Amino acid sequence: MFAAILMALPCAADALLLPSGRQVYLQEIISETGGDTRVTRLRYIADSFAPDGLAPDVALKDLTFICQNKGLPILTAPTGGQTVIVSLADRAAPFGVIDSSVAQIFEVFTVLDTSCIWEAF
Repeated sequence: MFAAILMALPCAADALLLPSGRQVYLQEIISETGGDTRVTRLRYIADSFAPDGLAPDVALKDLTFICQNKGLPILTAPTGGQTVIVSLADRAAPFGVIDSSVAQIFEVFTVLDTSCIWEAF
């Protein structure tokens, strides 16, 4: 399996305004490939983020927005069947390190044609 990581330091110029009105910043993009499997992780942070105060439908709408508007444009063709994982946290944290003090949510999407399809599991 091959993984490429693109790190990004948050700055106001890179802010993304979500449908909920929340402003988020890209922490990093991680792309993984192995055989026919391609996974892209979009990791975002938001100051004062508290998952408990966010309605599930609002959270899903925000994360779908990130997948559609930031994930799809960076995928390699053909995009069908690729997986995009979008996460949102209250602060930057190393990928794969368990830290219970970090508040975060994530959703998994499968790309079908030009759409991010939510994988409810």
